Amino acid sequence: MSSSAKPAADRSKYILLSPGGAKALSVVAIGGMYAWFLMKLFLVGDDPGLQLAVGIAALVGMVGSIVMFLCTYSFVANAPDRYLDEREIQDRNAAYMRAYTYAVTLLLIGYIASDVVGKVYSGFEVTSHVVTNFLNLAFFTCLIMPATILAWRDRRDDSQD
Repeated sequence: MSSSAKPAADRSKYILLSPGGAKALSVVAIGGMYAWFLMKLFLVGDDPGLQLAVGIAALVGMVGSIVMFLCTYSFVANAPDRYLDEREIQDRNAAYMRAYTYAVTLLLIGYIASDVVGKVYSGFEVTSHVVTNFLNLAFFTCLIMPATILAWRDRRDDSQD
């Protein structure tokens, strides 16, 4: 055995998702987080049905994000170079650049929106609760963005798995 051989990483600790399953989960997780944030932001009221819908969207988004973070695509996104082959390293690096662009864009839009909304809509105030909700949205979506990008770039056919 060659001394330059890469050590085998234990990927069995991660949830094995097919490319299609990971794509669907990422849409549900990110969609749930955005739905939660927008409902919390715009829908104000004491209606129990509305509060239940907001809670379900948050739960689906957060649990979906956690499961996505624990899948094998996240392993590739977060593994040290010694556990990945050259193609996986290139894919991971490209995914992180896209995720970085997403994160900066999201934070920039949030910053501009908080300034513009306060000036345009005088009745709307950006409170600490809104900022906290926005940061939760940013955290959970940015957490899974590299794995999401890797899943969407995976060209394997689900029937091969």
